[in-house]
Amino acid sequence: MIAFCDGRTARALPLAQDHKRAFDGDQGPNTGGMGAYAPANRSADVAALCRTFIEPIVADAVTNGTPYVGMLYAGLMWTEGGPRLLEWNCRFGDPEAQVLLSLLDTDLVDVIEACLAGALETVPIQLRTGSAVGVVVASAAYPGDSNATPSRSAVTLGDPQFGARIFHGATELFDGVLVANGGRVVTVVGTGADLAEARDHAYQAVSGIRLAGSRYRRDIAWQAPGLDVASYKAAGVDIEEGNRAVSLLKSSVASTTNSRVLRGVGSFGGAMDVSFLKEFDHPVLVASTDGVGTKVELAARLGRVRGTGIDIVNHCINDVLVQGARPLFFLDYVASSRLDAKRVAEIVEGMSDACRVSGCVILGGETAEMPGVYADGAFDIAGTLVGVVERADLLPRPTVSIGDVLIGLASNGPHTNGYSLLRRVFSWASLDQPYGRLDRSLADALLEPHRSYLPVLGPILRDPRLKALVHVTGGGLVENVPRVLPPGLDATIRVGSWPVPALFSLVAELTTMHPMELHRALNMGIGMVLVVARDDASVIRERLGEESWIIGELVSSKEHEPCVRLSGH
Repeated sequence: MIAFCDGRTARALPLAQDHKRAFDGDQGPNTGGMGAYAPANRSADVAALCRTFIEPIVADAVTNGTPYVGMLYAGLMWTEGGPRLLEWNCRFGDPEAQVLLSLLDTDLVDVIEACLAGALETVPIQLRTGSAVGVVVASAAYPGDSNATPSRSAVTLGDPQFGARIFHGATELFDGVLVANGGRVVTVVGTGADLAEARDHAYQAVSGIRLAGSRYRRDIAWQAPGLDVASYKAAGVDIEEGNRAVSLLKSSVASTTNSRVLRGVGSFGGAMDVSFLKEFDHPVLVASTDGVGTKVELAARLGRVRGTGIDIVNHCINDVLVQGARPLFFLDYVASSRLDAKRVAEIVEGMSDACRVSGCVILGGETAEMPGVYADGAFDIAGTLVGVVERADLLPRPTVSIGDVLIGLASNGPHTNGYSLLRRVFSWASLDQPYGRLDRSLADALLEPHRSYLPVLGPILRDPRLKALVHVTGGGLVENVPRVLPPGLDATIRVGSWPVPALFSLVAELTTMHPMELHRALNMGIGMVLVVARDDASVIRERLGEESWIIGELVSSKEHEPCVRLSGH
């Protein structure tokens, strides 16, 4: 703590913390100081500390007839018993002066003249808001033998940007060239709105300095992040808000439960009685883990997050459905920079809606608050769903063969894929307005929840005429159809054999993407594909109970890996 003194009055500056050891981690020999930052320990009562450690000295000097005018420096150490004095100095301090004076807004000359006139109380000592961090760049030998002859090495200081200044120490001009004269060569001080910004400015300026054999500490202000942290909440994690979130979502989760659930939300792990699997001849568990992807950024920005809960459940349902499985239970994961209990509850309500419709229970989940990992206001969703199927009904069946046809079922939007592209394409559009042939706002079209195909496919899952199912996710028709094809088969898909929804037509108009690339990035209106024999297609389509289209067929291939060929574009 450094204070101005006028013989009767003392006025302290903010606390400054220096770093005495030569090397990172407070290792190595002591030095005069390898860096400093201010304010340090913002929670400290500087005025009270001044009354304890500075003002008694000033008063005693007056009593002794030797009033002290100048700077009084109290070196303090924080102990379990509170602050204790280590030393006094009658000076500023180096490198503390560089950071403290960088924060002084009042003209230093005015303050000094007031001290000399015994009128310090008449001058307001005003400080800039924010922080300052100073980094010392020293010669390699420092703090070695002070009597050693320093080598004159040329110094290039670069061009410090706004927010940084360079203070000279052991430098001189030699034959018109700036050279280092040993010891602590310069101190680079960064200022900013907070310590993090000030530290960034300082080290950015340090990176521009060129001096052979120089070194500096890379951890100046390393103590600072924890000084004002008195609780987990102060570190960015609000346990009470997490408890509130659990309380708010319990009722919606409970709406999905059944008598098989033994342990649910609030337990360390969910527990389900699966004795009913004895009724199966050969039960197979099918599991899917996935996320909603960058669609969550759009949902967070527009404050419409309920649909993302539906998205993750239905995406996972469709993933197990393509193997013939029906959903049993779902586990969710929601993470964000700052926990908002109401938003978490809204997301989980969406999950509960989707699970309840599909006869699936939410068996457990995790809500994580992760400051510094996610951007402010951002969140992410992932989930795991487990389903069950008789082994004899596991899809795809080995009967997939040449001549089989592909039946397409409509998507109800982009589902949960392609949003990095969509957000880029519509980045300048007004999301609350319709465009092109859209009959609703762009936001409504983009945030339409991922549909579940269980209601339409459930009745035919065990029909032996159904050979395979394809959930059209990331990679579109081009990448997903080959996943169910055996070697020696390709798929030919006829573009134009189904009506392309307005949103996808709009994307095609606004980009120069090749049709093959479009059908890899987006589902283009087809969210699920069925593989059946040509002779069975009419019966299967009739059993589906909704409009469908024959969009292609399977053909022989000379390639080792199956692929999709697009025709009609």
